[in-house]
Amino acid sequence: MKPTHAAVFEPVAAERRKLVAGVKQAGLTVSSALEPAALGKETVVLLGPSLTEPAKVAKAVRAKSPGALLLAAQKKLGRASFADGVIPLPLSPRDFLLRLPELLRLRDVRGAPPRRAAPMRPRPGEGILDPLTAFYTFAHFKEVLFIEVKRARRYGIPLGLTVVEFDPLPEPPDAALRAQLSGGLALAIRRSLRDTDYPVQLSVDRVLLLMPHTDLKGALVVSRRICERVAKASLEHGGKVLHPTLSIGVAAAPIPGQELSFSDLVSRAQSALAAAVEGGGNRVEFFDSAVGAAALGDDAPKA
Repeated sequence: MKPTHAAVFEPVAAERRKLVAGVKQAGLTVSSALEPAALGKETVVLLGPSLTEPAKVAKAVRAKSPGALLLAAQKKLGRASFADGVIPLPLSPRDFLLRLPELLRLRDVRGAPPRRAAPMRPRPGEGILDPLTAFYTFAHFKEVLFIEVKRARRYGIPLGLTVVEFDPLPEPPDAALRAQLSGGLALAIRRSLRDTDYPVQLSVDRVLLLMPHTDLKGALVVSRRICERVAKASLEHGGKVLHPTLSIGVAAAPIPGQELSFSDLVSRAQSALAAAVEGGGNRVEFFDSAVGAAALGDDAPKA
């Protein structure tokens, strides 16, 4: 089933207009239905963040249109057991369009009858989305990243690349704390990026941000903003108040006289990340092509 028609249930008019605009930009027709009873041929139903009883609305949607893909739009990512999937806000049309096929596949797999032979489970990183941050997984999105680097090299388009990781906490994080950290980081990153930027889960502990048409200066501005947002936040876990911080490494292309590959850029950003860690964390460092090493300066966030 290819999604063609959608309904958006969101009681706040301004929020609904934003969601409707994003869904339309993704190529879907949005109906005028404002409640489950009005559903007709919609293949996607998006539940807005202002619904007071989303589970109740979801139940009514299932009864009226059992074949529709039911999605929960969330500003703060979390579980939504009543829906088939979660869409992070602010809604990116490109991101929304890329997610739909995989969300449909996962919904169909979950609803399929049991088989005698257990199906093979995908290895970590093979899905389109990371389960904690809802960012693209590197395995799924690496071809897009490679193409962007080739475009930047061929046409001289500036390209910023950032690698982000949390600084060590007093105690190693358990699964619950890791989920809280990842959710907070995802929110800080999404609030700082444009629709044309790519957040990718590079590994369990590291997030990669690819920013087309962004030079080193612009990538540093975005990176510092993310670093500052996380540094100003706090969370409670195990009866303690924690103040997580980030270390961030930045690299950029093109560099006159040098043709960098994707792996070159990642390697330089990770070198800068190592410098940020060695500098005490809670800071942003960049790779200085003039000296061939990560630059050490006062790039700590001024929170």
